Amino acid sequence: MSACSEGHTEIVRMLLDIGADYNKCDNDGWSPVMWACSEGHTEIVRMLLDIGADYNKCDNDKDLSPLMIACRADYNKCDNNGFSPLMYGCCGRHTEIVRMLLDIGADYNKCDNNGLSPVKIASEKGHSDIVSLINEHSKKLTVISEDI
Repeated sequence: MSACSEGHTEIVRMLLDIGADYNKCDNDGWSPVMWACSEGHTEIVRMLLDIGADYNKCDNDKDLSPLMIACRADYNKCDNNGFSPLMYGCCGRHTEIVRMLLDIGADYNKCDNNGLSPVKIASEKGHSDIVSLINEHSKKLTVISEDI
């Protein structure tokens, strides 16, 4: 788990090569892929998903699956607080994950249970790079829709 959460790609690769259980969860119900997703380690996420890690497993508390973080399926599904994978990416300043989510169509206008949007969350956290990324993406979609 810690190799995945700390981003130690070579150690994860070595553990997988010797047959480590890539679906085993810790006491909180978090799997290696969930830890890698939560810390923004996209190379480890890809490695685990490519080998067959279960991206539908959920933690014990929040009904939050790696899928929600890794953006492999219902990328607009929200947890009990109304937080989407895009919001978690914005909150944790995981720029590459935010980019991937936006590229596959994540809803950047969707608000959580308190009315906060992804851009508002990124702004409040001081993540100006993510605010710019969302703004660029929304402008790109506006140009495309005007061309249609």
